[in-house]
Amino acid sequence: MTTAFDWESIQKTALLRDELPGELAPFALSSGEGLRHHLGDWHVTTMARHADTGGEFSLYRIALPGGSNSPFLSVPGHSFVHVVEGEVTVTFDGRSHRLIGGDSGSIPAGTRFSIAGGAAFNSLFLYSTEDWLHRLAGDAGEETGAHIFSRRPASSVSALLRSELVDGYGVTIHDGSDISSGASSSDGSSVGGTAATRPGNHLPDGEVPFVNAAGHGDRYETFEQMNTYPVRARNTGGRFFAMDTRGAKTPYIPLHFHQEHSENFLCLGGRVRLHANGEEVVLAPGDFLHAPAGTIHSFSLAANNTHMLGLLTPPVFEPFFEYMNDPTEEYVHVEGGEPHFPAAGFAKAQAELDLVVVGPPPES
Repeated sequence: MTTAFDWESIQKTALLRDELPGELAPFALSSGEGLRHHLGDWHVTTMARHADTGGEFSLYRIALPGGSNSPFLSVPGHSFVHVVEGEVTVTFDGRSHRLIGGDSGSIPAGTRFSIAGGAAFNSLFLYSTEDWLHRLAGDAGEETGAHIFSRRPASSVSALLRSELVDGYGVTIHDGSDISSGASSSDGSSVGGTAATRPGNHLPDGEVPFVNAAGHGDRYETFEQMNTYPVRARNTGGRFFAMDTRGAKTPYIPLHFHQEHSENFLCLGGRVRLHANGEEVVLAPGDFLHAPAGTIHSFSLAANNTHMLGLLTPPVFEPFFEYMNDPTEEYVHVEGGEPHFPAAGFAKAQAELDLVVVGPPPES
């Protein structure tokens, strides 16, 4: 259950760097930092737990080798995956979907699904409203100082998840034949006549499992920036939404905080510059910053062609990006022209949404 935010205390909390706080607090992690475990042939880096986010979410980076297949499983909570590199096949509802870098998937609680690695090296971010993977990795996995999966793992993730070790985490293992009518083997890999397809390019109306191609989704643009929803509140039962931002260098926006929701920043390319409770942080690809409600913050895109994934929960702030941007069918931002800050949209957001402005844009 989500903890009520004491945002006034959060404003007095110093930003923690490169370690998990164990309590609700703002923190930043460099790429690869967090709690690291070998879970069979998967390498799982826990980047946030319920203990660190007030019970809102957990976040992981999973690396897996080619040929690694999970069994079909269903897990507690809503899961959102974003593929970083390689080729990851996600199978649900009798269909296999081949995801590459930038593609994403939304998996509601109770959905039977499997994950398989297709390239020599595959990695993805997994965002979950529950804490099951942290607990499973800590108890059934092997703690490691490494940042990559083992060349010679003691077992496969499929074998580990099928053992009695999986009991007690809310995870249910299913026979693959129950899912895909013979299209998958018992270890969850695709066989026979069903080839993996590329993901679609639109968001469904409700909370159903789906995959989304990189750059697709509901798209909005403003000066030198493209903002795309790869998953929206309507797809997550009102739990969270994600914002995929690509753009040119931009200055800081006004310093502000939120009283009701957290903002979470994942740098996927370029550099993201943030102010958080008086400290400046520059995120490189793979770096992460958690700003719980109350954190006084601002951000800017600090490099050409910067790519950032934002995860916001609960999704009370979703209309902000429509106030600040114009709907578009394009995929690529345009550089050049007269700089423009959508002041009218920002004022509308300040009047209607969970946005408290406390100062001008900070100086870098």
